[in-house]
Amino acid sequence: MLGYIDYPDWRRLIEDYTTLDELLMRNMKQALSLIVMVGGGYDESINSVFLRVWNGLTGNAGFIEDVHALAIQYRRGLIREANLAGELIDLLSRRSFSLVDLIMMNNYLKLVNDINVLDLGLAVFYENPESILAGVREPADLVPNKLVSRELTIDLEAKCMVVKRSFSVYLSRQYESSIYVVDWSNPGLIPYSKFALSRVEGVEVSDPVFSAIVRFGVRAVSRVVGKDFILTLPKPMDVKTDADYCVGNVFVSLPQSMGLSDYLSLIGKLMGMGYNVRRSPFTRVDELIEHCLSSREQEVK
Repeated sequence: MLGYIDYPDWRRLIEDYTTLDELLMRNMKQALSLIVMVGGGYDESINSVFLRVWNGLTGNAGFIEDVHALAIQYRRGLIREANLAGELIDLLSRRSFSLVDLIMMNNYLKLVNDINVLDLGLAVFYENPESILAGVREPADLVPNKLVSRELTIDLEAKCMVVKRSFSVYLSRQYESSIYVVDWSNPGLIPYSKFALSRVEGVEVSDPVFSAIVRFGVRAVSRVVGKDFILTLPKPMDVKTDADYCVGNVFVSLPQSMGLSDYLSLIGKLMGMGYNVRRSPFTRVDELIEHCLSSREQEVK
């Protein structure tokens, strides 16, 4: 197992389920900042620590039980990926849920089966919280291939107060593409923004994965496709990168809060699993893809 907790004052790599369970029992809110990179084989019982934490966060027992049942059916080979995708579309169409439920659903599917909605050809998009807090609603036509639409509410902190804001969530079908983005910067949900460009006057205004989908029609997944891939830098670092990193069409987006030691440890773990890791100097996966595609066009000319 490889995962990352992106929680204030506690950001680090997680490498086993025992440590994960201990952390979740100590502070269940850390489950909301969990990003599972390599999962599979987690405790499938209805009384597992993760499901108890999930129930403690939302109390949405019916939704949790449905997701648990689907995860177990898939794990035991009773349904295939296409069936699981269809069942999740049906579940999100008829059940009530919160953003927290969606985060926990993706993490649970990933822990048990090393798969989440992205690997099923689906994507969950939600409005950029920064835009909501500013009172600006993102237009719905930004989101491609919508299957299920839902208006939810969220509590946000503003000026030392908690304010309730409405926001939109969409379940969409992804594009078919030969370019893959392994999204290890989000827990299977992708915030969207009207800004398709990565930066405006030097300020980051869109999620790199959403930008890559809109600009290049890439396919987002949570599992590495094949054995070769190109890593983003979590943030600007004084670290050696590969000169010939633009090899292949699988790009990995990492959390921008990840520190140098965890970044280097992650590379070592992935190489130990047999992956061929290329390190790029780019911090945003959309800019990395743009650079590599442009470089290849120049080589052809």
